[in-house]
Amino acid sequence: MLSNEVLVVTTSNIAPLEISKYVKPISAHIVVGTNFFSDFLGGLTDVFGGKSATYQKKLAGLYNEAIVVLQNRAKEAGANCIVGLSIDVDEISGKGKSMFMITAIGTAVVIEKQKSATVSESERTYSSEFLSYDFIQTKIKEKQFLEKAEAGSLTFDDETWDFIISNKIEKMFPYIIAHYSDVIGNKSTMPEAFTKFDLNFQSFVNCLDEEKRHILIYQAIQANYSQNLKNYLVSVIKKLSLFNFKNVQDLLKSEDFKIQKIGLRVAICDKPFYNRSDIDEFELLKMLIEKSFLPRGEISVKKQLLTSKEKEVWNCECGNKNNEIDDYCSSCNLDIYGFYQSETKPNNALRLIDEKIAVICTFIK
Repeated sequence: MLSNEVLVVTTSNIAPLEISKYVKPISAHIVVGTNFFSDFLGGLTDVFGGKSATYQKKLAGLYNEAIVVLQNRAKEAGANCIVGLSIDVDEISGKGKSMFMITAIGTAVVIEKQKSATVSESERTYSSEFLSYDFIQTKIKEKQFLEKAEAGSLTFDDETWDFIISNKIEKMFPYIIAHYSDVIGNKSTMPEAFTKFDLNFQSFVNCLDEEKRHILIYQAIQANYSQNLKNYLVSVIKKLSLFNFKNVQDLLKSEDFKIQKIGLRVAICDKPFYNRSDIDEFELLKMLIEKSFLPRGEISVKKQLLTSKEKEVWNCECGNKNNEIDDYCSSCNLDIYGFYQSETKPNNALRLIDEKIAVICTFIK
């Protein structure tokens, strides 16, 4: 591997580097509403008003997002380079609605660097003996950004986001979620601000190394942040396929029941690829779920009036007595396992995991 980066080129080869293995074709798709492009085309007529540059930047952002997704898929497949990159924009429609899909395709490959006594300019950038001017200036700007973020004076405009994402400044993570906590908590009343943040944040998370992505997201879920923020991070895990067996197990083993319930929600999310060994991991996950979510209320037997029959009832942990085991508490609206009606239940999670196991068993021998 050349580095932690996945190199992307539009050509079929990358001289003087050699392709040692062709892994597989890969693709990425980004879907946007037609209003984006109608606004974009309208903006082209107002070049002097500055709209053209703004929309070109937005379009470039979508292209970059598709490439980042492609890079992550290549890395998941064990490749360190993508050759033959091609990006197309197609219109898709149905049920009276139209949208545009940006498709990035390429071939994931493994490349090896030819041995040479000559030190390239790119190698000098990160060499222990040489530092490029651009590298030094980037590090200075990064330090300034972090200082401003810590002081609460950093403005998160397009330029700031572009710099953070392009330079993979992982240290900005806690400052970003702290800065946007109100937007996340009030997304229904601030839809435009939330949508813009969500797109930038996903691009930021996607640009990080896989291990670092998992560490930052899952640690934040276990940290002392608001429930709204934790719910948002679960949605990011779902959208970006950041499911990880070990991290989910850590959530389920938490002493905090709210964290355990988040772990249950994440347990039914996905990762980009599965293999035969995942079956054993899923079986362990099922055992942990069954062990973690036991009845929290006290079950007792009550004799019914005018009959000798007995009936099971339960005392909720809130102190209220309930007549039906399957019912939700009439006082706190929780079931006997501590779940609200709208929440993911252990039985549902186990069923979905079994469905994944069945598919893996069927198609991977």
